[in-house]
Amino acid sequence: MDHEWGSKATESIVTKLSPYGSRVVFRLYWDVAPLACENFATLCVNGGNSLDICSNPKKPKPAPIGESGKALTYRTSSIHRVLPGFIVQGGDFVMGNGAGGESIYNGKKFKDEKAGLMLKHDRELLLSMGNSGKNSNTSQFFVTLAKAPQCDGKHVIFGEVVSGKEVIYEVQKHGSSSGEPSVPIQITDCGAYHHLFTPGAGSWFDRPDPDSYSGNTPELIIQIRVGVLAPTMTVAEKFRSALGEHATTVLIAAADVEGGVDEIIRLLQKPLENFSLDIVLAAPACASLLDTLEVPSTWTDAADALPKEVTAPTKGEVFLVAKPVTALAAIMEKSWVAKRDGWILSSSFV
Repeated sequence: MDHEWGSKATESIVTKLSPYGSRVVFRLYWDVAPLACENFATLCVNGGNSLDICSNPKKPKPAPIGESGKALTYRTSSIHRVLPGFIVQGGDFVMGNGAGGESIYNGKKFKDEKAGLMLKHDRELLLSMGNSGKNSNTSQFFVTLAKAPQCDGKHVIFGEVVSGKEVIYEVQKHGSSSGEPSVPIQITDCGAYHHLFTPGAGSWFDRPDPDSYSGNTPELIIQIRVGVLAPTMTVAEKFRSALGEHATTVLIAAADVEGGVDEIIRLLQKPLENFSLDIVLAAPACASLLDTLEVPSTWTDAADALPKEVTAPTKGEVFLVAKPVTALAAIMEKSWVAKRDGWILSSSFV
């Protein structure tokens, strides 16, 4: 959480939201390591929402208590190890220092899954199981910050970061050569990400609420995840500057892409399919390239699994055209994210 309240007048409140957000979204490799995925996903949703959004209760049940006497959930657990250029590690909700951990499988350690062991730690932002040796998986996990070949064949890879890499990079800044974080880092909340229903990025803050027991109510102020398509990187940077802290951006400069139109389309379509982006915003000079893009079928499938009132966005709500100076206004007026009931966008939070 990164926010601050200040009063300049009797009824005036000033807020400062995190420029990098506070949410990380993972894609799990269920077909590679189902045991690790089931364990991780369950520890995320316990005490919160459900893997099946249509069966979500109005009031979540408390997380069950494990064999260790601790609640089986990542919620409020700490990131205990941060080695810059190597890994960010957490998941020890038993001891909080890397010496503990507990699985959902009656508290027992579970086996390494061969398909996950065979994958290579060949890039940053991979999600892998932490362990103390062969077949000793519990609840600990780590995210790679670079290639980590020393982990190959020893740790099961079972997912990757698809959104929120800025948060991981910020966490890395507070690491040390010993691995001990220079500041406390906590998982304040966790759950299952349901595309079109769950915001993919944003910052938590405590809104003053006199009716609340604690005096405040936590809310997520949403940052839109935007893929920017511009003729040059100079123009693309103007979009990033115009959107500021209200969006996380992936910039694509058409002039710099080797492979022409087909490669540009791939660079945009793939992150949309993987739910890494919410919208694509094109400069007028690149507007014609949007004609070949479509709302991915994965979005339609995601909508079919949600309550009936949630529908897949139209092409016009996903692919927008604007100049940098009108980019934010176009998003607020036309995008599907701005039209979602109950979602508070940072651009409307003033």
